[in-house]
Amino acid sequence: MISTNINKNYKKNYSSERKKDKDKLKIWVASTYITLLSLISMLLLYYVWILNVNATKWYNIRELEIEKKNLLMEKELLDVKIAELESLSKILWDEDLQNMNKVEEPEYLVIKDEWKFVFKGTDEN
Repeated sequence: MISTNINKNYKKNYSSERKKDKDKLKIWVASTYITLLSLISMLLLYYVWILNVNATKWYNIRELEIEKKNLLMEKELLDVKIAELESLSKILWDEDLQNMNKVEEPEYLVIKDEWKFVFKGTDEN
């Protein structure tokens, strides 16, 4: 019992409150430093990740723009070819049309004022 009292008194006499506060402050500073360092590291990793994502998106956008440009050029070429094939001179000089027979008795359809008239021949009005 005497030894425990001496031990308590010894700790009491030589462990001042100031030293305890100083130790607590050291622990607090160390934990704050570690926390801030961890936070900065995570933010740095996040920043690098965002840069990577944006670079990938821009690369994909650039590839799609090139593909769009190529497709538009191909469309214009096809439009020119369609216009060429549909041109009147091309149609008139087509071999299949040259071999067709003329119609002997044509029939006409006339639409006038919401009334439909069908008649034969070229002599009728």
